[in-house]
Amino acid sequence: MILNDLPKEEKVRLMRQEMDKFMFTLKPKMCENFNPALQTALIESLLDGTVFQIVDSLKDLQQLNEKQLYDERQKRLAELQMVPDLEEQMKRIDMNIMDELDKIVAQQQSTLARAGVPGFRVTNNPFEINLQMEMIRFIMTLHSKYS
Repeated sequence: MILNDLPKEEKVRLMRQEMDKFMFTLKPKMCENFNPALQTALIESLLDGTVFQIVDSLKDLQQLNEKQLYDERQKRLAELQMVPDLEEQMKRIDMNIMDELDKIVAQQQSTLARAGVPGFRVTNNPFEINLQMEMIRFIMTLHSKYS
């Protein structure tokens, strides 16, 4: 069954049903913040299918970026094998990679916020990031099940 082929009321009913199942997988503290108003707003934001496409594109882009960062790290590791302060150099490289990953997260948050996905804004707050990750997990679960 493909969500886009269904009437709006049926989409909402199916998404609500999936949301109810999904909520049982979350820790109680997360459930408090993934409240009914946020759940409803998220479902509404998914109705036209655009957010599914955006999340799919962001996932592909993230995988590409992660592979590039990994490949660059491996290349630098090979180049620095004979350097006496290898460990210190690798720490710097790893810190740069972490900075790049943080930038990617911020870009994704910004993209989803601009797309009107509720609960998304650029933040470094670990709890908010975890909530956003759970929302993305829900979106991806729906997308894989109904596309």
